[in-house]
Amino acid sequence: MAASSSKTVLIVGAGMSGLAAAIDLKAAGYHVIILEGRDRIGGRLHTDTSLNGLPLDLGASWIHGIRNNPISELANKYKIKTAVTNYEAMIRYADNGKRISDSRDARIDSNFDQLAAAISKAQNEEVKDRSLGSFISSYTAKRSFTPEQIQDLNYAVNTEIEHEYASDVNDLSLFEFDQDNAYGGSDVVLLGGYSQIVEQLKIGLDIRTSHIVQSITRTSSGVSIATSKGTFDGNFAVITLPLGVLQQGNVVFNPPLPSTKVASISRLKMSVLNKCYLRFPRVFWDSQPDLLGYVNSARGQWCEWLNMYRYTNQPVLIGFNAGTYGEQLEAQSDATIAASAMIVLRKIYGKSIPDPIGVRVTRWKSDVFSRGSYSHIPPNATGSDYDSLASSVGGRLFFAGEATHRKYPSTVHGAWLSGRRAATEILSLG
Repeated sequence: MAASSSKTVLIVGAGMSGLAAAIDLKAAGYHVIILEGRDRIGGRLHTDTSLNGLPLDLGASWIHGIRNNPISELANKYKIKTAVTNYEAMIRYADNGKRISDSRDARIDSNFDQLAAAISKAQNEEVKDRSLGSFISSYTAKRSFTPEQIQDLNYAVNTEIEHEYASDVNDLSLFEFDQDNAYGGSDVVLLGGYSQIVEQLKIGLDIRTSHIVQSITRTSSGVSIATSKGTFDGNFAVITLPLGVLQQGNVVFNPPLPSTKVASISRLKMSVLNKCYLRFPRVFWDSQPDLLGYVNSARGQWCEWLNMYRYTNQPVLIGFNAGTYGEQLEAQSDATIAASAMIVLRKIYGKSIPDPIGVRVTRWKSDVFSRGSYSHIPPNATGSDYDSLASSVGGRLFFAGEATHRKYPSTVHGAWLSGRRAATEILSLG
């Protein structure tokens, strides 16, 4: 549908959802201006090259499920090289640094599978929602697990659930934490980083970086957005502010957002998953597996590592930390965080392994433009809160971003699809 050239859409945020909306609206003939607070585009997609020029994704790293995934279609369109992550190609180590036996390895998986089945059963049978952590505690209390088995189960819960949803299980809803859907097929990393897609999508778009949005005013005739570099007027606005930023309340809405939307913003929570990239002078670890697991007696600390050598032939490891511990690390210096990581690596590979020659650490909770990694559903919130965030206001304000996509929240493809949905909603108005 062709639009009058006088119709202007203001898009707040140059992440994947904002870019998706802008592309569709521009193609339909609308005048589109993207207002971005950062001095770069991409939002929570950020490829960094500070470690010897190697492209490292500080935000999203994977295309999750390549079958029919729109991000896979973009990667194919732009001829971007990818590599499959084989989650079964993993070596696990015990707290003492010794490699775990095959029998213990199999028991870890078996016990977690039994827990997963019990969670599914409880979701169907329990009447009142509670935290997933509360259920897991009651589950383990009823079983005669040894201390080693409990430690193993804690490790599995951390790497299989807490890293997936970037939150402690005590802050996840038993009923709703996994209400999302997933595409089929393998997960893949983009060998040159996600910025390859972003750089293609931005072509031809009017993007104003370093424009920090301060207020969004809605009237019967249009929208006015005040930024740190001036005020912009339009007919419609697409708001892609992350959930954490909406919760912060630094952007003022005039008139205020509907109480139902405000309640959903309050009920949902922002997750934290931080990465620590360590570049070494040489590879001293097992170079073949995709993942290295560490069953730490300190629950949820440095339990999972991605072997970047498998993808890049460069001596780089990534350590992941989620939830409370991931957030606690943000107050520490890069050197302190790297030293903590090296305690674990030296326990596994020996005291003689070299120090890293490069460190890159993420702090997504401290980032004022995101205030976290992505959204999750805590106890007593539901998937319908995502729908509430997605609902338009007054025929002028339209909302997009991963926290507005009930089916695929917390993902790049969910963000992309939400931006296209917002554009469709505007186009339907004629």
